[in-house]
Amino acid sequence: MKSIRFLPILIILISLLRVNAQNIMISGEVSDENGDPLFGANAYWLNSLEGQVTDLNGNFTVSSYRKPPYVLVISYVGYETIQDTIKTTGSFKKDYQMKEIILLGQEVIVSASLQEESILHSSATVQKLGIKDIEKMPQVSFYDGLAQLREVDLNTQSMTFKIPNTRGFNSNTNYRFNQIIDGVNNQAPGLNFAAGNLFGLPELDVESIELLNGASSALYGAGGMNGTLLIESKDPFDYQGLSASLQLGALNFDGGGDGTFDSYQSIDWRYAKALSEKFAFKFTGSALSSQDWIASDTRDKTAINDPNSNRWTNPGYDGVNVYGDETSLPLSQPGFAEGIARASLAGQGITPDNPEYNEILNTIINDFSDESLTRTGFSESSLVNYDVNNLKVSLAGHYKINKSTTAILAGTYAEGQAVYSAQNRFSIDDFKIYNLKGEIENEDFLVRYWYVEEDAGLTYDAGGTASLINESWKPTEQWYGDYFTNYYTARIIGGLSEEQSHVEARTAADNRQPNGAIRDGDAPSIPVEGSPEFNALRDSIARLSISEGGGRVLDFSASGQIEARYNFSRWLNGKDVIIGFQHRHYRVDSDGTIFFDEPGDPIRIKQYAVYGQYTDSFMDDNLRINISARWDKDTRLNEEVTPRFSLSYSLGKEKKQTIRFSAQTAFRYPSISDQWVDLFTGAYTVVGGQKEVQEQYGFNSTPTYGLTGNDPIFSTPDTTDLSNTIHIPTLKNERVFALEIGYRGLLLNDRLYLDANIYRNLYDRFQGSQLLYQLPDPEDLTDTTGVRYQTFVTTDIDIINWGWSLGLDYSLPNNYTIGGNVAYSTIENTENLDESFQTNFNTPRYRFNLKFGNRKLTNRTGFTINYHWQERFLWESTFGVGKIPAYGNLDAAVTYSLPNIKSKLIVGGSNILNEYYTSSFGSSSIGGLYYVKFVYDQFFR
Repeated sequence: MKSIRFLPILIILISLLRVNAQNIMISGEVSDENGDPLFGANAYWLNSLEGQVTDLNGNFTVSSYRKPPYVLVISYVGYETIQDTIKTTGSFKKDYQMKEIILLGQEVIVSASLQEESILHSSATVQKLGIKDIEKMPQVSFYDGLAQLREVDLNTQSMTFKIPNTRGFNSNTNYRFNQIIDGVNNQAPGLNFAAGNLFGLPELDVESIELLNGASSALYGAGGMNGTLLIESKDPFDYQGLSASLQLGALNFDGGGDGTFDSYQSIDWRYAKALSEKFAFKFTGSALSSQDWIASDTRDKTAINDPNSNRWTNPGYDGVNVYGDETSLPLSQPGFAEGIARASLAGQGITPDNPEYNEILNTIINDFSDESLTRTGFSESSLVNYDVNNLKVSLAGHYKINKSTTAILAGTYAEGQAVYSAQNRFSIDDFKIYNLKGEIENEDFLVRYWYVEEDAGLTYDAGGTASLINESWKPTEQWYGDYFTNYYTARIIGGLSEEQSHVEARTAADNRQPNGAIRDGDAPSIPVEGSPEFNALRDSIARLSISEGGGRVLDFSASGQIEARYNFSRWLNGKDVIIGFQHRHYRVDSDGTIFFDEPGDPIRIKQYAVYGQYTDSFMDDNLRINISARWDKDTRLNEEVTPRFSLSYSLGKEKKQTIRFSAQTAFRYPSISDQWVDLFTGAYTVVGGQKEVQEQYGFNSTPTYGLTGNDPIFSTPDTTDLSNTIHIPTLKNERVFALEIGYRGLLLNDRLYLDANIYRNLYDRFQGSQLLYQLPDPEDLTDTTGVRYQTFVTTDIDIINWGWSLGLDYSLPNNYTIGGNVAYSTIENTENLDESFQTNFNTPRYRFNLKFGNRKLTNRTGFTINYHWQERFLWESTFGVGKIPAYGNLDAAVTYSLPNIKSKLIVGGSNILNEYYTSSFGSSSIGGLYYVKFVYDQFFR
C-alpha cells in the first residue's frame, strides 16, 4: 500500500508535463434573443476544464493546446446549451445568441458516472436541482425543498436538524445515506452522519444538487445504500461579485397555545473575485437565529393509543417528550410485586403472623402485578435549549496552474444549536466543526485531501440530565420507599381506591401537590419546571460531563481522507476508464463520555478503498454501458467488494426516450456509534456491537435474555426458560443487492418529461438493534439488580425492500409549469425476526408531491406552489415506537423582481396552512413558517 502514496504525485507530474502549445483561440460575445449581453455564461471546451465566464459585456476568449476537432460549449442556466464544432486550428471571432428554455430532461449531471452526461440518458435514477430550480423553491430554505424530490423522506427533528432519505429505513441517525459537498463527506465525525445542512453551504453559494436514489457504493463508498446527495458550490471564476440576502419570518403561531409567535432571521452572503486570470477567491457565509419548533408529545409510550393515560392515571407513565420518567420498577415481572409488598409490610412492622398480613399482601400484589412504576419526569421544553443559532463561514482560493488544471484550498467553520433524537433527545449547544480541503483537479485527474474536526461544545443528553435531576433532589431508592409507604397507608389504612392511592403516593414521594404547592416544607420536593431552582440544577448537571456524573457530551472526534482518481480515456481512444483510491481515517475521542474510548486514548480507525469504472457506447451511442467495482477494507472489519453493472438504451434517432437497468451491490460499515457507543440512558445501557464493548457487560458470561417486545424500558424479559439464554449475533458490515429498471422520456413535443422506476433491494446482512436483559440471580426474580441493554447486531435473515416511483413535469403555454411525483416503498420477509429486533424501516408506503408555478407570470413576478402528502406509518427507533400520522403540507412563494436595484423580493411560507405535523417519533411538531426575503445580486439578471 505504501507505493499508492506516490500515485497522486505521479498523476500530477504526468499531466503538468504536457506541452501547452496554443492551437486554437476563439473570442466573441454571448447574448440573449434580444441581443442583450449575458454576463456569467460559460464558454469552455467539451470534456475539459479549459474555459472562461463572459464578462459584463458578454465577451469571452478561450484557447486550447489540443488537436482538432474542437467542440466549444456555451452554457447558461435557463438557456439552451450551444455546441459549436471547429475542425481547424487558428484564431476566430464568433458571437453566439442563446435561446431561453425550460429544461426538461436536458440537465447535465456528473454524479452517476463521475463524468458529464445528460440526465435523460443516464443509467441511474438521479435527480438534479440547478440554480433556477433552487430559486423557485417556495420553502424557507433549499434544504427544506429536498422534500419535493421523488422518493425523498425528510426527517425534521428540529429546525436546523433535517435528514433526507430515500427508499426506506429512515432514522434519526441515517447511516445509509451519503451527503457530499464539493467532494467532502459532510458528516460530523463523531455522529458519523450528516446533520442536515447545519454545517453545509449557504444557499447563495449552491450551484447544483444531484440526488442518486438508492445504492451508490461503487463510486461513493460505504454508506451509499439508500442514496447519495451531492451538493456543488459556485466557482469563484464563474460566479463573481457580491450577492446577499436577508430573510425575516414568523413561526410557532399558537404552537404553545398562547396566541403568540416567534421570529426567524437569516442572512446569507457571498463575495467572489478573480484577481487575475489565474487566481480567484470567494468568501461566503450565513447566520440564522430563531426559536425552534417544539416537541411536546405527552402521550404515554406504554399506552400510546390511550389519550387518557397520563402521570396521574397510570403509575408507569412514560411520556414521549417527558424525560426522567424512564426510571422504573418492573412491577409486572413475575414475583417482583410480591417481593416489594413483603418488603413494604416488613418495613411497617407487619409480620406473617398478623391475621391481616395475607389480606394486605394480596391487595398490594393485585394492585401492582400488572403495572410498572416510574418516577415523575420533566417536559422537553424545560430541559433543552430552543434558541436556534447557526453560523457558517467559508473562504476558498482557486488557482489555475494551467488552462486545464486548477488547485483549490478551502476552509470552513460552522457552529450551531439544534435538538435531535438518538437513544434520548440531545440538545446540541455550541457545537463547532472545522473543515479544511485541498485539491488539484484536471480534466484527467483529481487529487484531494480533506480533514474535519468537531467540538461538541456544551451538547448534553436531555434524557440523562432529567434522570440526574431526579437523583439530585431525591435518590431513586428513597423516592420508591416513600411511594410504597404512602401507597400502603392510603390504600390499607385510609381505604382509598387504587387510583386515589397512587395519586397520594406520588404526591407524597414528590412532595408536591398536583397544583404545584409543597406538601411538607421540611422535606425535599421535586423542582418546578422553569423555576430558578430547576434551571440551576439542570444547568449544573448539563455542564458536567457524563464521565463525571453529568449529562454533557464531550466529543472531539476527527476524520480525514486522501483520494485520487485518473481518467485514462485520453489514452484509450475515447473509452472511459477511471481508476481511483481513497484512504480515510477516524479519531474517535469522546473522553470516555459516550464511546468506549478512554480519556487521552481515542479509538483510531483506518479505511482503504480502490475502485474502477469502465463506460462505453455502442449502436451509434444508443446503447451505453457502465461497469464498475470497488474494494473496501476497514482495519477492524471485513473487506467488501461492491460491483455495479448498468446500461441505458435510447430509442429512436433523436434519443428522447431511454430505458435503463442496473444491478449492483452496496454496503455500509456499522457506524462508529453502533460499534463503540457506551452510554447509560437512565433506564438502560446502550452497548456497541464490538466484542470488547459487549464483554465488559458480561454478555458472554452472565445469563442474558431477550425481551418479548421492542420497547427497551417496558417490554417483558423472556425468562420463561432460564436455561435458554439469547444468542447475540456478531456485528458485521451491512450489504444489499439492488436491482432497478427505469424509463425516461420526452413526450408531446418535448413538453412532457416522464421518469419512472421500480427497484428491489435484498439485504443479506441486515443490521438492527437487539434488546437484552440480565438477571444476575435467575433463582430470585425479585432481584432488582436486573439490568436492560440495547446493542447492535447483524441478522442472517434476508430482508427485502422494494418499491416504485413516477415523476411527471409538463410545460404549459405562457411559462406555466405543472408536475408531480409519487413513490411507493415497502418491506418484506420480517416475520422470522426476533420480537425485540427492530428493522427501523420507518417509511410511509405512499407519498406524493404536486407543484404548479410560473417563473415569469409577468416581466417582474413569478410564483410557485408545492403540496406534499405522505401516508401514516410505523416508526421504530431506540427512542421509541409509535405511529406517525399521515400529513400534508402546502408551500407557496411569490417573487417580485427589482432590476433597477439588482434585487428581488420573495414572499412565501412553508406549511402555510399551519397544520402541525411530526415526521418522526418524538421529534418537533412542525407548523407554518412565513417569510419575506430580500435578495441582492451585483450582477442581477
